[in-house]
Amino acid sequence: MSDRTLQLHLVSDSTGETVHQVTRAALAQFNNVTISEHIWTLVRTPAHVETIGMAIKRNPGILIYSVVDGDTRIQIEKICRQAGIPSISVLDPLVTLLTSVLGYEGSGRPGRQHKMDNAYFERMAAVEFAVNHDDGINMERLAEAQILLVGVSRTSKTPTAMYLANRGYRVANYALVPHVAFPLKYVEGKTSLFIVGLTTDAKRLLQVRRNRLQHLSDNSNESYADFDSINDELTTARKLFSSQGWPVLDVSRRSVEETAAAIIHLHSHWIEEQIQKNAELES
Repeated sequence: MSDRTLQLHLVSDSTGETVHQVTRAALAQFNNVTISEHIWTLVRTPAHVETIGMAIKRNPGILIYSVVDGDTRIQIEKICRQAGIPSISVLDPLVTLLTSVLGYEGSGRPGRQHKMDNAYFERMAAVEFAVNHDDGINMERLAEAQILLVGVSRTSKTPTAMYLANRGYRVANYALVPHVAFPLKYVEGKTSLFIVGLTTDAKRLLQVRRNRLQHLSDNSNESYADFDSINDELTTARKLFSSQGWPVLDVSRRSVEETAAAIIHLHSHWIEEQIQKNAELES
């Protein structure tokens, strides 16, 4: 199939994050499509919808929306019919299902997932925690940490920690350095701390490190981007993970989002195991 350009109008009554993420997930299934995005956020007035109507006439394509207000939705659907373009609400199937199961309709208030409630402030606290516990900082203060990521340099520890923090997890990370032993004293006895080892393919890590050194114009640390040295680092790291019984994730072909999802899955399973063990001890 030849390349084609798809005009994509993403309309939201809030920040646009929901409709954008859902659309990205769907588009990932299709190759050879060039996307021209037109993003419309905080759409809550008739005048704003009219502006979108003029835009879709200039650039017809598909309109995907996440809007809860009934009148605004009706107006959006009307301008799409007039322009002769297809439209879809990304939340409708789930909201319909929840209404059926719960037996009542939702509030119909836009942006409720972004409200500044306790969960919001907990996420902000988790982000601050990740920043203050990045790359081995404050290892002596892990009492509040839920997850510790351990790996050699350039194994996506920091971006993964920040992504998890935005999901509300308090995450620290530690970079393993050649010929420097991991400080086990900081994690011993911390039964509520879930530790994950991150590893990667040596050839892939070599390329990542070489690119980093070129970007920094740094030629002072030859072993940092030396294949044999990298192999030794990864072998030493795997031995540490194995000796401590830590689960290991290979991030070679994982995005940060995929790595975080795998960690959340492992963490949830570990929590269930802890609950089961405690129940057995009490019985």
